Amino acid sequence: MKESSAVLLGKFQIRKTATQKLYFATWLKKHLAKFGYDVKTEAYAKNGKNLVVGDVKKAKVILGAHYDTAPSALFPVIMGFSNWISFIISQFITVIPFFVISFLYTFLTYDALRGSNPIPLLLFLLLYTVQLMVGFANKNTANDNTSGVATLISILEELPEKDRDKVCVVFFDQEELGLIGSYKYRVYHKEYITDKPMINFDCVSDGDNLTFVMKKKFRRSNYRDLLEKSAVNATQGSRKKIRFCKASTNIYMSDQLLFPMGVGVVAAKKLPLFGYYINRIHSSADTRFDAENIRMLTQTILSFADSI
Repeated sequence: MKESSAVLLGKFQIRKTATQKLYFATWLKKHLAKFGYDVKTEAYAKNGKNLVVGDVKKAKVILGAHYDTAPSALFPVIMGFSNWISFIISQFITVIPFFVISFLYTFLTYDALRGSNPIPLLLFLLLYTVQLMVGFANKNTANDNTSGVATLISILEELPEKDRDKVCVVFFDQEELGLIGSYKYRVYHKEYITDKPMINFDCVSDGDNLTFVMKKKFRRSNYRDLLEKSAVNATQGSRKKIRFCKASTNIYMSDQLLFPMGVGVVAAKKLPLFGYYINRIHSSADTRFDAENIRMLTQTILSFADSI
């Protein structure tokens, strides 16, 4: 594991409050300055700040990852994305705790004459919903999305001087609140991103299937072959598998959705029938950090940047 990844995991896994984000941004700027980079802060709201390395006007590719931390869901979240069916099923699985708690409460408090008082249950469900949206931070974020942040830092650490102008790297804020940081970035830089690939790293360290979810415009561009070749070469001799798929049928919800040539990168697992998925996110179970995934994705992008 790289030293920068170890520091992230040890000191900056929680990046939710303004203070926590400031601590992370201060460290990031100091760390990347050692490699000759200037990290700019693009504030779009009082509590919304994207961190940017490079010039999107000159760059040939945009690399992204969100650095904000999600509220704890209390129960591990699973997300299927092989197709719409697995996506919908995984969303249903996520709300199973609601049904279990409701059933247990009704069963344990039921009175034959008066039934059950619904107010405590409704209050609990309201508070739980608030927690899922804006509650206290998830303390373990190894996969979602410390892994994406670690990947961007690793790429910047190893990117040759000759390729630096080709790349613009953005650490997006407020992805967990609804892709707000990437939306603001797209609005502010719309004229420069239309024909540039945007490769987004989200949840890339807990799974052996390195999956590239590509939007149609990217798939039809010359960049597709270059990226696929780079990824295949970077994983030769590894037990890891590479998968390239369509964004129209593989439903992966992250910042790349807002870019015309977006590519979402995720490390997935696979179940028979259900297909590809990620799990353990938004909970204390999110502790798995596979440094080999970070290394291979770094090599993929270094090769890709060299080829464009």
